[in-house]
Amino acid sequence: MIMQFQVGILLFDDVDVLDFAGPYEVFNLTTYHDSDVNKLFRNQLKAEDKPFTVRTFSKDGRPIRAHNGLTVLPDYSFENMPPFDVIVVPGGPFSAITSVHSDQVIMNWLSQQAKNNLVISVCTGALFLAEANLLHGKRATTHKSAVDLLERKYSNVDVVRNMKFVDQGNVITSAGISSGINMALYVVKNLISEEAAVRTAHTIEFEKATE
Repeated sequence: MIMQFQVGILLFDDVDVLDFAGPYEVFNLTTYHDSDVNKLFRNQLKAEDKPFTVRTFSKDGRPIRAHNGLTVLPDYSFENMPPFDVIVVPGGPFSAITSVHSDQVIMNWLSQQAKNNLVISVCTGALFLAEANLLHGKRATTHKSAVDLLERKYSNVDVVRNMKFVDQGNVITSAGISSGINMALYVVKNLISEEAAVRTAHTIEFEKATE
């Protein structure tokens, strides 16, 4: 029986598109076998034969307007989404940081997620994890423009600079925007295999698979 992981990506207004689209593509384009890649591109690979099922969700399931104007319709809301094994928390500009931090429904939900799931953040999504107390006593990183803010506002977080991502077991944080791809490939390596991560990096024509 093929092992399959359920990935859920949190969406909200002003989210940075590549923050969620990068991991979305990595997980969706991961395969167990070399022979599956052609099937994948021909839409002949069955969903149940893929290592990951990827879905998006927002607080209320309504369309969100991403940073720079892209409108996205999430698959689920907090109320009807299925259980996930991996939760992806993207970031966004200051407007997104402010609105998400002030939304107690999102923050309360997020604070419960690291108990049973792997929670991974991209870019300024680390600030949401810190606000939800998921980074207390942990090492973490974020976009280079936000590392000072993370360090200043959350003294209980050991902020790491100049790294693509930082693995702390059930929580992984990544640096700016495209670093989410590096991190997602690293998760593929850990959950599936290094071979799968290298194959996925080759499939998406990404230079480095796991670092």
